[in-house]
Amino acid sequence: MKHIYEKTAKYTKFGSILLVGIYIVLLIVFRDVMWKDFENHFAVGFTLFVLYSSSFFFQHASEKLPDEKKVDSNYYSADFPVQELNFQRDVSLIPQTYLVSSTGERLYSIEPSKDQPVRRKLSAITIFKAGMFFPITYDLKTMDKRLVCTFTIHNKLKFIQMKVHDHIHTHVTTIVMPPMSLKNRAIIFDANNEKLLQMEAKSMYGDIDVNDLNGNRLATYRFGIFPYATHPAFEVQAMNVHISLAHNLPHTERLTFTALFYYWTASQ
Repeated sequence: MKHIYEKTAKYTKFGSILLVGIYIVLLIVFRDVMWKDFENHFAVGFTLFVLYSSSFFFQHASEKLPDEKKVDSNYYSADFPVQELNFQRDVSLIPQTYLVSSTGERLYSIEPSKDQPVRRKLSAITIFKAGMFFPITYDLKTMDKRLVCTFTIHNKLKFIQMKVHDHIHTHVTTIVMPPMSLKNRAIIFDANNEKLLQMEAKSMYGDIDVNDLNGNRLATYRFGIFPYATHPAFEVQAMNVHISLAHNLPHTERLTFTALFYYWTASQ
């Protein structure tokens, strides 16, 4: 989280300075129209003040946190031994997300695959990062860049398909979802297209429990509920995303739920 707050402070400060420069240029070019518009000057000035001030807020938040410890890559490896998913979005044009620990250390990263350089750049545009028009692949990696799994999102208009592959590119599951729905819904199939799970959110807010065919709880997500919200690493965040996974959950299902909840919570 220290890394994310430092980047947020840096980009916020840079953005506010850039906007000041753009506004001054507009004043010079359109001085006859804009120069006497004091209400507009006040609104823009107040916005820039808030934006610039927020950079110090995030910088202060980062300074309160200790330097991130080096992650044990022998443990947080391609075996993916996680019991919970704490998604944190980074500040970047190309989507960059981290799975972090309960104290804010980055454990894994998720981003568009560098094997698709053109699609990776286009992922800065919302419709492309969601697999519209052509499929886009995301890599889940350890912090030392070792591949854990890949998942490919393809919006086929009639339905959205996600294919999950492990670190040796073996197809493990396929997720099928409706393109539009008031509640998140999904069906999961294994590599042989046999139905494994079917799920639906409890409400439009997205609260969801994933149970197996015997009724055993596999994963739980509650919109807006985060067990570490008061920890200094998270307390300045407006929204944190947390998914609880069942103990002893099979490796394949951990990978599948990571891909699924990444897609479902991408806009939060």
